[in-house]
Parts: sequence; C-alpha cells; structure tokens
Amino acid sequence: MIPEVIGALGLVFAAIITGLFHRMRRENEDAHGKAISRLEYIAETVSEIDEQLDDMAEWQEKHQEQHDRAARTPR
Repeated sequence: MIPEVIGALGLVFAAIITGLFHRMRRENEDAHGKAISRLEYIAETVSEIDEQLDDMAEWQEKHQEQHDRAARTPR
C-alpha cells in the first residue's frame, strides 16, 4: 500500500511540475513575441531617422555650397 501511495504522489507531483513548466514556456513565448514586435518597431523608427539624417546632410551640403559660392563671388 505504501508504494502505491508514493507512486500516486509522484505522479501528482510530476503532473504539477509539468503544468508549471508548460505555463512558464507559454508565458515566455508571449514575452518573446512582444519583444520581437517592439524590436521591429524600433528598427523601423531607426530606419526612418536614418533617412531623415541623410536628407539633412544632403541639404547641409547644398546650403554650404551656396555659402562657398557667395564667398568666392566678388562684391
């Protein structure tokens, strides 16, 4: 009788442990999904900022050329 009780308790504990690990894995997968979504959003934002910086650098070069031409032009 005692071995049967020990075996039954072992099965109960195994089921509890399995359930906890399953729940933790599901929560971990949810967290990973949210993190991936956030990282994709950040990557898009960084890409947009990069494009804006490229546009600004191009504008500054053209603007500086205007100043350089004005400086070389006799008054």
